[in-house]
Amino acid sequence: MQLIKKIVFLLFIFSGLFAQSNFNALLSRGVNSAYNLDFTNAEQLFHKAIELDPDSPLGFYHVAQLHIWIYLGSKDPGEYLIFLKYSDMALERIKKSLDKNPKDELMLYYLGNLRTLRALAFAMNDSALDAFWEAKNARNSFEEALDINPEFYDAFGGIGVFDYSLTYIPGMFRWAINLTGLSSDPSRGLKYLLTSYKKGKLNKIETTYHLSRIYTEYLADYDSASVYLRELLSKYPKNTLFLYQNALTLMKDKELDKAESELNKILRIDNKKLSVLNSLARYRLGEIHFAKNQFQKSINEFKVFLEKSKDFDFVGMANFKIALAYAFLGNKEESIKHLIDAKSGNLDLFEDSYAKNRAEKYNDNGFSEDALFVFKMNNYFENGKYKIVYDSLAAEFKNIKENDLKGVALVLLSESCINLKKLPEAVSYAELVNSNDYSHEKWVRPYAKYLIGRANFIVGEEKSATKFLDDAEDLNNYDFKEKIQSQINNIKRKLNN
Repeated sequence: MQLIKKIVFLLFIFSGLFAQSNFNALLSRGVNSAYNLDFTNAEQLFHKAIELDPDSPLGFYHVAQLHIWIYLGSKDPGEYLIFLKYSDMALERIKKSLDKNPKDELMLYYLGNLRTLRALAFAMNDSALDAFWEAKNARNSFEEALDINPEFYDAFGGIGVFDYSLTYIPGMFRWAINLTGLSSDPSRGLKYLLTSYKKGKLNKIETTYHLSRIYTEYLADYDSASVYLRELLSKYPKNTLFLYQNALTLMKDKELDKAESELNKILRIDNKKLSVLNSLARYRLGEIHFAKNQFQKSINEFKVFLEKSKDFDFVGMANFKIALAYAFLGNKEESIKHLIDAKSGNLDLFEDSYAKNRAEKYNDNGFSEDALFVFKMNNYFENGKYKIVYDSLAAEFKNIKENDLKGVALVLLSESCINLKKLPEAVSYAELVNSNDYSHEKWVRPYAKYLIGRANFIVGEEKSATKFLDDAEDLNNYDFKEKIQSQINNIKRKLNN
């Protein structure tokens, strides 16, 4: 009888272990399918896990995560409601688990992740205050997990994401940041994300993605960003979000042909549940064709984007680039028409705000010959054709009448000189920027200071480089602020290493 009891006990233990092992295997397979964007298979696997252990929050958490991804990629309000349903069910189970064991670091970590997803969902649904409170609570959960176990390295990644992302919150929402007591520190965010990447075990894919973004957007270190993106794409080559981020990084690095290839992959994959990415791929292809001076191709891509777009994001800039393209093609009537439409974008986005401002400048008379010349030089610069920019602008910048356009020409000329290793000329042209007053292109002043600092850094004049970079940072409060700051950060980081 005693032997039978032991056998029954052992069978009970092993059946529990097998069930837990099967549960974890289902979640693991579901997560892998989710990152491959096979949402149907992923959801089926998560629901099987829920059937196996309906008291665990993890199956519900992963279903919620799946639907917030689809909501962000489709703007389908039905997906938002499904997310809320499953996130509420996950939240209820996490709280029950923490009631039993308040020091369960794993549950605190998943609570932080779930609240992060809820913060994102509320932000996308125009519920700013709810979003910031969820963000505050998410951060608190990650910090509680670390208080219990300072070596729970995955929690560092959760905090790092907030340290980085909150840096880019528009000024109009600063009241909510102040009210909730949230703070940001992108340098610390990078440190925490690197710690999580190197030592964490639970969320490597998300951490790798965020590292690729922080290296691109905060540090303008495109080589480092590409290392992380290649790692992601080697595992998930059909993940259109990773392809899109890779394309953005390549565009910033002036690798337009490679970026175009990545964007065309997105269109060939044509994931219907992430239709927003398909639309954005068209917008970026329009930008690439425009930078290559392929104006009719750019018009075609921008118009497809405008037809498929589900909101106002980038609508202003797309119309502004169409207006410019028509001007280059000699069609002034269509150019003026799209200048009017360029005022209708999402003015919370820098690109659309910039488009509206410049459209108002050119709306009455269209683009001057000098304007078209400078815009074309900018295209050559964005395409990495620095020799063409140098040869053209060195001879012609003095003939440009308008100060704003001359200022843009001078910084294009200066940076082209840096890329061509003509450093004394680069400094001379950047210094000329300060000899003019500007009504629209005030950003050229801090950018010129940055360029002088960069030139000094290259020749080893670190003290002078630091001074000019500090000056650039102090002046950097105009257009292209984030782009300029990222390039300042890039050089300052090298100076500190």
